[in-house]
Amino acid sequence: MSAEETQAFLSEKEVINPITKQPFALSTISNDIKDIEERWMDEMMNNISHHRSRVLAELRETKSAAWKAGQLSIVLRAIDQEVQLLGLNELERMGIEIALANLFRGFPKEIADQLKEILAKKVKDNKSNKKNQNLIPMRAA
Repeated sequence: MSAEETQAFLSEKEVINPITKQPFALSTISNDIKDIEERWMDEMMNNISHHRSRVLAELRETKSAAWKAGQLSIVLRAIDQEVQLLGLNELERMGIEIALANLFRGFPKEIADQLKEILAKKVKDNKSNKKNQNLIPMRAA
């Protein structure tokens, strides 16, 4: 239900603010909804961390058993899955994103988003230019 629907429902059921003895204000209901959603998000993140920890333990156990059995292809797959689970390939990108988020903190969202797009384009252009510098030019036949 939206905040407005919740307010109407509470009024119909004669649920009132015990302090003011009036129906709950829309702002109060909206703030409560935001608070509940934040709690759900925190709980979800805790659950994700718990599941990642469990999966990581299982991968490490699998890797250990594969080492003992000499099954190196399974070891390599387990290592690859650990890297993906832990986001080890993402750490550099995440560090840059965190630095940018801190740099743009306090900027209006629209301006910060525009600056991020400009920087992302600049980085992409620089990467493609560096790749092209390593190419050996081909002569036309």
